Amino acid sequence: MFSTMYQATGFKRALILCQEGKLEEAEALLKSLQEEFLAICEENEALKLQLSEVADVLDLADKVQFDGQKYWLLDEDERKGPFCQVCYDRDGLLVHLQRHDKHWECQSCRSLFMIPRNEKLPTQKKEFMRTTLKKTIPLFLEREMG
Repeated sequence: MFSTMYQATGFKRALILCQEGKLEEAEALLKSLQEEFLAICEENEALKLQLSEVADVLDLADKVQFDGQKYWLLDEDERKGPFCQVCYDRDGLLVHLQRHDKHWECQSCRSLFMIPRNEKLPTQKKEFMRTTLKKTIPLFLEREMG
């Protein structure tokens, strides 16, 4: 690949060649600069796509919550899932778990996740946070005035 400096000087060189009447050399130089430009455009599109995919992964990571054994996807105030902890941690895939009487099962990796007797399926984000946080951490500590 040509450097940006080469491209800038390449266009100047093509102009000089045209002014000197060396049209075939100028045409050959312009064709090579055009090929390089097209290659850079393709690379730019690929990088934009890659950047978009990374942004999507980061956005998803902000919405995925772990309850200690499986993952849930928080979308606005709705909790979706659960999803397999093994598949997500290993491959980054959100694979829905199938509910049975006493356990959840992943159809992909065959992992089993026990259902606690008192587990209910909260649908609100606030309720989900209450059920997953065991201990609250105060933001401000009160000082005793002496």
